[in-house]
Amino acid sequence: MFIDVDYKKKPQKAKLHIAKPNKQIISHVSEKYADNLSLKLGNINELNFSIPHFVEDKITGLKVKNPHVETIKEKMLIRVSMGAYKEWYIVDGIEEDSDDADSFNVTTFSLGYELKGKRVSGFETESMNATEMATDLLQSGVWTLGEVDPMFDGMFRSFESGNDSNEMDCIIQWAETFGGLLIWNDSNRTISLKDMSKHGKFKGMTVDYGRFLNSVKRSRTTDEMITRLWVYGSEELSIHSVNPTGQGYIEDFSFFMYPFERSANKSVIKSSHFMSDALCHAILDHKILVDANSPEVTSITTELSTKRAELVAEQSVLDVLVSERDSILELLDIAQSAEDEAGIVARKADRDAKQSQIDNQAIVVNILQQEFDDLESQLNTLHDEISNQANFTVEILKELNLFVIESTWRDDRYIDVDELYNDALAKFVELREPKVVIEVSIDNLMDVVEEQYYWDKLVLGDLIKVKYGQMNIEYMAKIIEINYDLENEEASLVIANTKSLLSETEKLVQLLYSNSSASTLIQNNKYKWDKVNALSKQVNNMLTSEWDATKNKIIAGVNNSVEVGNRGVIIRNPDFPDEVVIMQSGVIALSKDNGETWKTAIKPDGIVAERLIGQIIAGQELMITNSSGSFTMDDNGAIFDVDSFTIRSGTGGNLVDRWETFSDFVDEYKDDNLITAYEKKMLLIKWEEMAKRYTANNERLGIYYADSGDSLQFVNDYHYSYDELYDYLFITLHGDKPLLAVSNLIYTTRIISEEFDGKFRTYDTNLVELEKQLSFKAKVFTDDAIQDIQADIDEVMDDVVYKTELFSSKGDKFNNGDIDTTVYALVYRGKDNITATLPMSAFEWKKTDREGVEDAVWSNAHVGVGNTIQITKSDVDKKATFWCEINIV
Repeated sequence: MFIDVDYKKKPQKAKLHIAKPNKQIISHVSEKYADNLSLKLGNINELNFSIPHFVEDKITGLKVKNPHVETIKEKMLIRVSMGAYKEWYIVDGIEEDSDDADSFNVTTFSLGYELKGKRVSGFETESMNATEMATDLLQSGVWTLGEVDPMFDGMFRSFESGNDSNEMDCIIQWAETFGGLLIWNDSNRTISLKDMSKHGKFKGMTVDYGRFLNSVKRSRTTDEMITRLWVYGSEELSIHSVNPTGQGYIEDFSFFMYPFERSANKSVIKSSHFMSDALCHAILDHKILVDANSPEVTSITTELSTKRAELVAEQSVLDVLVSERDSILELLDIAQSAEDEAGIVARKADRDAKQSQIDNQAIVVNILQQEFDDLESQLNTLHDEISNQANFTVEILKELNLFVIESTWRDDRYIDVDELYNDALAKFVELREPKVVIEVSIDNLMDVVEEQYYWDKLVLGDLIKVKYGQMNIEYMAKIIEINYDLENEEASLVIANTKSLLSETEKLVQLLYSNSSASTLIQNNKYKWDKVNALSKQVNNMLTSEWDATKNKIIAGVNNSVEVGNRGVIIRNPDFPDEVVIMQSGVIALSKDNGETWKTAIKPDGIVAERLIGQIIAGQELMITNSSGSFTMDDNGAIFDVDSFTIRSGTGGNLVDRWETFSDFVDEYKDDNLITAYEKKMLLIKWEEMAKRYTANNERLGIYYADSGDSLQFVNDYHYSYDELYDYLFITLHGDKPLLAVSNLIYTTRIISEEFDGKFRTYDTNLVELEKQLSFKAKVFTDDAIQDIQADIDEVMDDVVYKTELFSSKGDKFNNGDIDTTVYALVYRGKDNITATLPMSAFEWKKTDREGVEDAVWSNAHVGVGNTIQITKSDVDKKATFWCEINIV
């Protein structure tokens, strides 16, 4: 090829200009050196350069301070120009090293780096297309969304930013989420998302030994090579339901089979480099079996999908009926708590009628479930037949096991099982062969006038051919990174999506054995086929299981004996389920017949009970009264106002009469001013109890009055009276010894009864006041704790996410215009089905045509029609998309 070289053109050396953040050029940086430019496809580029602190004055020739040292500051802009390439960079770092006093080093990044300063925290979505997601992510900055290829707006992905992230990282993650190429347009500060496969061309750029190529390095590794790939999406979404084999993985052994080839009568033409001929025959024979039975497997799988939709729809009806029955039970509880006999009778009648509807609907659900199970059984039987016909002996299975290399591909951003499966197939193509990495170093063609033909051929995203005969290398590769050493006039390339330029025959041979399900049933393990319907069972579990406190119920306790739900708190005896405690509507009720009657209840105005068993502790006042009289216990003591007062002993006599005969002895004991050895023993026991109580009260004071205890009069009085009593009993001399000194316990001591009684009475008075204040403070703490707990519950309730799921009675794909299906919309608050609680006006159905344009006439006609619509052939012109938006006030 002859190239007309224009020697008037100058080498396209890189030029740097300093600019303000508004892109106003200030100066040209001509004295730069050690400049390196790293260009990365779809990512942030980096420019590093240095300038000297002193430069030579062009007039005087003397060394003067470089003015650019003061001009270049953080967040200033640098404009890079190199031929047709022009891009803005933002200064991020400046380094001055004492080891190199004349070096002023600058680090810059392409203008998209501005987004790193925009905070994103807690952004989360379960389902958004590319445009919706990027619009939300970019709402706080000056960068906006440019063009998005239509294919990405047909995808819906989940996304989670995490806490304290930034817009730059989120946008890069956004592009990765949808698998597109991120294009940064720094001239108008926009970002675009393009189809990677359609970006870049081969413009004839070939590098070879002796022509541009300085060095080439090829490495091959099996670290990431696999033959079986397990696939999972969001919330453990698997590919069982769309994989023709019904497996949760895809597999391929074509690399190890190559170049095995056989004739029509199974004569071996070429043997594999790795596998025995017997194993290769078995894999291919098995593939023929799977292909032959695939139509029947697909038919049963499709019928299973339809039956699953019917089952989900009928199960939804049953759930609504159960929810209505639960509401009736709540009203029954309220009627029982209010002792509304008429209301009780009416609610029980409603309950029985609703239970009858539930029983009838349960029969419908059970029939569908049986039909569903029968289909699963048919599928399992078919799989067993295929497996039993496979020609895998024990020896062949052992050999095959040597080639099973497993791995898992998990991406929580996928919520659509079809997209997950198709992208997994593409991912598997990358991983099923040894990874080949090519590193290439070439001349910087921008500095060579004679190579001006190639100046526009070295572009990020374009294809380049690398040839090196000595290593038998001939590769076509996409340029994903270019690193320029501008000072030394060199460039290195990082290339991706490498494809070896095989002959057409070799490609055909590899294609022949490329089969994503070559040994689906090789292991003869029936249980792997049983996972065809794993996704549907997961959906059913979501509809029927209890999840957390914000979604109606908390199940806890031994054997799930405690339930917190719409009816309040229900506690059952695991061994006797009819024994139940219900707390709601301001009442704690106890029942022995599963809530039919409440024989015992605690209400705001008293306790209703047939029997009281155990110990009763009264507060300020306790009164027991009937027609014969009353008993009152208050601060003044106990008062019996009765016609007759009798306390019987074991012999049957009235102890009151006997006590009256001892009144003279009691008076004498009280007034004798003597404390005997026995009385000292009893008094010492009493004091030990008082000391324990004093310690306990001090601990409570430390909790409730930690900051103000010493300033409270009742606290000071309590401590003072306790210390006074202690001194009186253990310090003060009564004669020659303290009253309760160890050496004085066996003797009788004379005391002054007024002083003795006064010490105890003062302490008792202060003790009562202190404990009254502590009880009041404890109640305040309890009330505050209850308010905090309720606030936390309210906060969690406010954060619950709404989600909508659609189900079609005849599946979600239709062929040959055969369209007549009922579509159901189920609405979840978290994992709780709230469909039945929403009015018909809350459901707004939408439709877009094959071009993605909304059909306003159809949409307006389907606003407020409830959660069910009918779709027929007249609603679809070649292709249409339907969804339902929920308007919850």
